[in-house]
Amino acid sequence: MKVSYATAGLDYSEAQAILETVGPAKESAIASYQTLIEHEAMLRPAWLSVLPSGRRPLRDALSADAGECFRRAGAFDDQPAVDVVAFLDRLANLARASANLPLVESGRNAERLSFELERARCAEMPGAPAVEWVALDDNSAGYDILSFRQIDGRPVPKLVEVKSCRGRPLRLLITRNEWDTACRHREAYVVHFWDVDAERLHELSWGDLQPHMPIDQGDARWDRATLSLKRLHGF
Repeated sequence: MKVSYATAGLDYSEAQAILETVGPAKESAIASYQTLIEHEAMLRPAWLSVLPSGRRPLRDALSADAGECFRRAGAFDDQPAVDVVAFLDRLANLARASANLPLVESGRNAERLSFELERARCAEMPGAPAVEWVALDDNSAGYDILSFRQIDGRPVPKLVEVKSCRGRPLRLLITRNEWDTACRHREAYVVHFWDVDAERLHELSWGDLQPHMPIDQGDARWDRATLSLKRLHGF
């Protein structure tokens, strides 16, 4: 029987066949089972989403074969070794990244929509410089798009931070870096908030957001804030 990590999945019998070439060392067998499981995790199996919740929910979600592979990898030891805990943490990080992927894709799509919208608008503005998709090159700038608007007959910078949301209630996450940037550029800064389900764009100014933002108190300093937009004008 010819098998490989690419074809075995978490079939315990096939996994045993792979390990025939590994040898009797316990450490080698444990590492090989971990490699097999990590390969399977890249295919985003159903059990992956459960893993960050802990070993008990994971055990309940696994088939008998998959459960045996995890057991042989040391995942269910009463006192797992440090390398086994690191193995479980790698899987949990992969699960979180998989869960965040749709959000990242939605965010990038919203940025693209705002970029095209601002580029089309500035094309009608005499003397306007090219619109820049800043977030593609620098995700720490505190805004995503450098655009322009016309004031007193000349183009002036417009810093656009792009957000998107599906479902209800509509919520907007603002980081401390984004808000500090907004406060330094109050007249130039806007948030493009895309209501994905309604296919609608809301443009929010610093003044729209400021009454709803948290403040530092004592030794506490906020890092990110989630705003419910139902109280804002137009929502």
